[in-house]
Amino acid sequence: MIDVNGYLILSYSNCHREAWLVAHRIFPENDNTNLALGRLLHETSYENKGEKDVVIDNIKLDLVQEKKGKTIVGEIKKSKYSLDGARDQLLFYLIRLKEMGVEAEGLLLVPKERKRIPVILTAEEEKRIREMSDEIQKLVDGPIPPIERSQNRCKNCAYYTYCWV
Repeated sequence: MIDVNGYLILSYSNCHREAWLVAHRIFPENDNTNLALGRLLHETSYENKGEKDVVIDNIKLDLVQEKKGKTIVGEIKKSKYSLDGARDQLLFYLIRLKEMGVEAEGLLLVPKERKRIPVILTAEEEKRIREMSDEIQKLVDGPIPPIERSQNRCKNCAYYTYCWV
């Protein structure tokens, strides 16, 4: 049984094959330009805006702030193109924090585009993310899934060479 984490949730939302590769510890090349740009943006954005890279159990929170008595968890992303997956990842973090007794709100942050998108955990979203975690468990136990042929999504993927070359 695998320990589902935020990165797996993000990967699964983007592509089931990517999630399978991540779960089996097959990681993309470190020299991928998009990954490097994302890391640089993460490191240089939101300096002095809260605590960065907070690790609790199996979650790693990009940014944690206290504002007006509320805990705000920020997830920093390079662009708007993976926001659905990033939203699922952030919802997963909010569920985990809730299980630990911490009520928090989420905020998706896209610094290059100056976007700040609030994310609130609802009962429906919690149910959906928990079901997604169960689906990931089943996916990981099976064979590698077929390639989800999506030219637009795949062309900038760090796993491009695993699937297309």
